[in-house]
Amino acid sequence: MAERTWWVPWLLGVAAAVVAVLLLTGALDGEPTPEERIQDRQAELPSSTHVVVYEVTGTGKSPEIRYVVDGSAGTEKVEGVDLPWRKEVEITVGPGVGIAQLLAANSEGDSISCSVSVDGQVVNQGVARGAHSNVACSAVVRPTTGE
Repeated sequence: MAERTWWVPWLLGVAAAVVAVLLLTGALDGEPTPEERIQDRQAELPSSTHVVVYEVTGTGKSPEIRYVVDGSAGTEKVEGVDLPWRKEVEITVGPGVGIAQLLAANSEGDSISCSVSVDGQVVNQGVARGAHSNVACSAVVRPTTGE
């Protein structure tokens, strides 16, 4: 009889090893993988879309205006622009903050000014006096909840 059951301990050993591996990897207890935990945490973090309005006022033309279009590093440039100038962009921020930034140059005018509005509220203004001056306006845009 002992000759027929020599494989039973081996079978029990293999089964125990499989169960141990499944327990260590979390397959049996329903624990999410590290990638699933990261995705769950990111889904809980706030993200929101905002309307940013850039405005530059002065007389004549601005040789160059640069502004952020995506809330981070994406910028656009316009050259030889008649003043006053206005541009509206929509940005999405979250889970971190975003930036709204505007840089403008003056040619022969006495002064140049700028403003940045976020969701209809002016959040920053600047003025530079004299010909060939530069002005900058910027704001930090935080994600909001409730969207």
